[in-house]
Amino acid sequence: MKRLIALLSLSLLAGCSASSVPDNPIAPIQTMTGGQTAGEATSLYWYSYRQNRSIQLSEVVMAGDYGDYQSDYRWQEGKLREIERQGTLLQEDGLKSFSLRVRYDTKGSAVFQRNTVAGAVLPLSDSQLYQLTKQAQLAVDTVKKQHQQGQSLIQGHWTDNRFLRCGDEKELNVTFQPKPADSVTRQLRRQAQSGYMAVTGKMRKKELVAQQLLILKDETQPCILPPVLLDK
Repeated sequence: MKRLIALLSLSLLAGCSASSVPDNPIAPIQTMTGGQTAGEATSLYWYSYRQNRSIQLSEVVMAGDYGDYQSDYRWQEGKLREIERQGTLLQEDGLKSFSLRVRYDTKGSAVFQRNTVAGAVLPLSDSQLYQLTKQAQLAVDTVKKQHQQGQSLIQGHWTDNRFLRCGDEKELNVTFQPKPADSVTRQLRRQAQSGYMAVTGKMRKKELVAQQLLILKDETQPCILPPVLLDK
């Protein structure tokens, strides 16, 4: 539980090592999406980059009774420069709202920080700031690895055993590889009449080969959009 609370109070994302390739503003910005479930926490990622250099990453993290948060990360010239996060975290007397903002200089040192928990401003230690950047790199690596394997984040809604993808309402035939546990299969059958689902998987024309089930909820859950927390 301590590890999960640390995850919620800090996070999983950002940082990517700078490439030796110079910035080219004419080169197109490309995007990747992904997600993962680790313990009680489920994370969704939206990542943009140019010429292998990170530009921005947004995340949504949900951990049930332990809290949830949204984050926005921004890089300049391949170096992490800013983090903004908002959400709730579990403390001894219940869930508390928090917000976090950190700015870094070109050498990676935190030159500004503001961490507010339940209205109280609390400092971040050097180890917490280091953990932020370390977890950031791991999260970006997760998205890149999934992309290399042909996987991405797919969301949609079930209606009468038809799965309609978020964004374009395209109907997809869904299979799971590997086959999920029997308990998950039963839940999928129930939700196939009316429900929301998010997975990581591969697209093959009209077929979705789902590899990890991230979220399965009732029909009232809307499609989840990437948070926009940092000023443009």
